[in-house]
Amino acid sequence: MIIKNKKIVVMMTIENIQGREILLNLIRSKIPIHAVIIEHNSKLSENTRNYLKNDFYNPKSFSEIVKDTEINVHYVTHHNEKETIDLLKEYSPDYIILGGTRILKESIIQTAKSGILNAHPAILPKYQGLDCVAWTILNNDPVGATIHFIDSGIDSGPIILQESIDINDCRTLIEVRIKAMKKCAELMSKAIFGLESGQITPITQDHALAIKHPAFPNDKIKEVNEILEKTK
Repeated sequence: MIIKNKKIVVMMTIENIQGREILLNLIRSKIPIHAVIIEHNSKLSENTRNYLKNDFYNPKSFSEIVKDTEINVHYVTHHNEKETIDLLKEYSPDYIILGGTRILKESIIQTAKSGILNAHPAILPKYQGLDCVAWTILNNDPVGATIHFIDSGIDSGPIILQESIDINDCRTLIEVRIKAMKKCAELMSKAIFGLESGQITPITQDHALAIKHPAFPNDKIKEVNEILEKTK
């Protein structure tokens, strides 16, 4: 395996569905994960309990995913604090993979020798920021997912891999969000293999095309669902 000698660390919150899906996909793809650093007992971890919450899909629990693996699991109170930095210095990872974290400080970003990878459920650079699946549908643009390197900005690092998704079978916003999340997990594994094989060369984002999107208003979710219904 081309990445067997690489050190990879995942950072996530245990409740984040996208993070769990990414970790599960990495393990199934036989990508060696040395450690997972979990932020818990924080406002972030509480908020992610409802991230992508739905009545029809839920991946395996974190404990089920790491069961029977040799992955080291560490719990920290904050991903940007010294405790995390010390762990990362100890592991000296080639790659850090994010599965739902806060905005990271430069002191964290610098610990990854080859970079930090993030999965963004939208097509960059146009759709940076929050709730981009909803904004994309509202604007009648292609829905998709992007894997990119982290830099000091928000969703602004070099693009590694991106693909659009077919949403013709989706009738609600949450269905599209789940589908985008699954695409994020799929692309993360492809991105690692592509980078290490030399088949993928990251592309710098054209920041002139970038739009920072705010949180999507709850009163517009009905409008998005109506758009999805009309496309059927």
